[in-house]
Amino acid sequence: MLQSARRRIDLLLGRRTEFAPPQPPPPADAQALRDDLERWLAGTPERYGRTFLHAKPLFVTRPERGLFARLENYGLVERLGPSIYQPRVRLFPLYGRFIATDLLTHGTPDQVFSLMFEQVYLVRNMDVQAGDRVLELCLGSGVNSLFAADAAAAVTGVDINERALAFARFNEALAPAVVPIEQVHGSLYEPLEGERTFDLILVNPPFELVPEDETWFLHSDGGEDGLDVVRRLLATTPGRLAPGGRFEIITWSPGSPDGPLLVDLMREGLPGMRLTVHVLDVQPIDAHLETFKDRPGFDAFRARLSAQQLDEVYFLFVHAAPTATPGVEVVTPEAEVQACRALAGAWL
Repeated sequence: MLQSARRRIDLLLGRRTEFAPPQPPPPADAQALRDDLERWLAGTPERYGRTFLHAKPLFVTRPERGLFARLENYGLVERLGPSIYQPRVRLFPLYGRFIATDLLTHGTPDQVFSLMFEQVYLVRNMDVQAGDRVLELCLGSGVNSLFAADAAAAVTGVDINERALAFARFNEALAPAVVPIEQVHGSLYEPLEGERTFDLILVNPPFELVPEDETWFLHSDGGEDGLDVVRRLLATTPGRLAPGGRFEIITWSPGSPDGPLLVDLMREGLPGMRLTVHVLDVQPIDAHLETFKDRPGFDAFRARLSAQQLDEVYFLFVHAAPTATPGVEVVTPEAEVQACRALAGAWL
């Protein structure tokens, strides 16, 4: 009894956050569960937000009890006591779907990261065409692949994090796409058998600048300049593109006065491509280093970045397509950025 009481106190205080991934609902219940969530969100958006966006316990009213019993059954909430429930996931409404991710307090490296601006921007701007065979690297919650699968002929998602694949399976089961998503466990292109090629390759890679010897989240650790994963994938991307195939990436990149380092890497790694670079934001590099500023070795880490004249970080979406006139076109889509920020801002 003492352990049960202590567990409930820990939940109420947000100290117990290492929950198992949610369980996919069977097809017979998925539509009804989604409809009930839609009605609850439309009827009481502040209560929905308190629970699934701000991760606060909720005293459930009598009309809500049936819904919360089902949410508990699939591992989306946990009951603390009579009519009091604690969320076990964040659950983001996006264009008719609900996308589950880990709570931000899930502190282990396998955390499945919340939806943010970049997922909204990629969903709205990715170039998925009818008949495309699409590959998404760094699948995460599966949100991008789900929307791609509404238009493509086939979609494959790869992630090194088995927990992310479990969340992606739940999200697909809750709101299936037109075509099923093939999920593959492994690192980038390595687990793909044979010489499979794709018409469109999507990636929102780990991009945080992380000092060596630091243990960090799988979804964010991009190495010292944030581009370690990008370098690895660009080395073999040309061989994975079908004739006429395109490549799209949304990420942060450090930069010098000459511009973002990512563009140089893509020009070198994707010869014969025309790069359309959407500049979404530019920030001082120190704003991206705050997490590590009090760690041993930080000063040397910061000095190595300065030696490369990396003083800014650019937020970029880059579309690469084969063309007879390779080069770089830079655009600043202010209206689209504002629209995406407005949608993602509702989740904060």
